[in-house]
Order: sequence, then C-alpha cells, then structure tokens
Amino acid sequence: MTRFTDGRSPSQGRPVRPAPMPLTMLSRGRVYGLFRSLEDVQACTTRLLDLGLAGQSVQLLMGDEGAATLDCDGRRHGLWARLLRLMQGMTDERAHVERYVEALGWGEILLSVDVAGQPGRTPQVAQAFRESGAHFVNHYGTWVVEPLSA
Repeated sequence: MTRFTDGRSPSQGRPVRPAPMPLTMLSRGRVYGLFRSLEDVQACTTRLLDLGLAGQSVQLLMGDEGAATLDCDGRRHGLWARLLRLMQGMTDERAHVERYVEALGWGEILLSVDVAGQPGRTPQVAQAFRESGAHFVNHYGTWVVEPLSA
C-alpha cells in the first residue's frame, strides 16, 4: 500500500506527493552485483543465508523505480545528492552508477549486501554472487572500489 509523507493512504483525502525514495550508492561496505533473473537472485539469497548472513542488510533494485532510487545525477534527491554524484564523477563510482541504471533499464536486477563490519565476508559474498550468475560484481569500500568480477 502506498503511504504518503504524512502517513495517509491515497484514499484518505486530497492527493499528496509520495515521499522520495532514499538515494542509494553512497553507502560503503557493500557488495553490488547485477542479475538477469529473479531466479538467479533467489539462488544468491539462498547462498547468502547458507553463509549465515540472514541479518545483513540487503537491497534489491529493479526497473524504473530502481533507477529512480539510484538517481544517476542526483536531481531527484536534492543538492546534497547532486554534489555527491558530482564528486563521484571524479572516480569510477559514477560510471558504475550509470552502468547499473542502464542495466536496470534492460530488465536486469541489482542486488547489494552489507558486508561492513564483517571482515573476511567480502570474498564469500562475491563467490555467492558469481555462483548465482551475477556479473559486474563490485565491493565499495571506504576509499576503494574493488572489482570482484567482470
């Protein structure tokens, strides 16, 4: 059910603009990967559960809504987001955001898993992604972007 910023549902009175989705691709300590099907995503989540990562933060982005959440140029999320995307333009990260948005437009699915504070988990998570058919898998660390697959 859709909820608006004041907590009302659409059937309760005058229309109100929905709350904006939070900007993503600014968090650190996450592994991101692209999948071609929901079945592949399900296989990956099963592998992640087998690794004991049931309590980890997982984000799944699909279609136009996912692309809007990524907000490639930051315009949908205000000045701070535009500045962030501008700074990312000086690194590989901006090109990655653009590639993810493009892939979402093709119908692919973007999955990310929080590995912050989990030393040694990144290779295991990357392996789970690869074994499930993910491509363009990357780890976004504090000061580095680590490609984990092509």
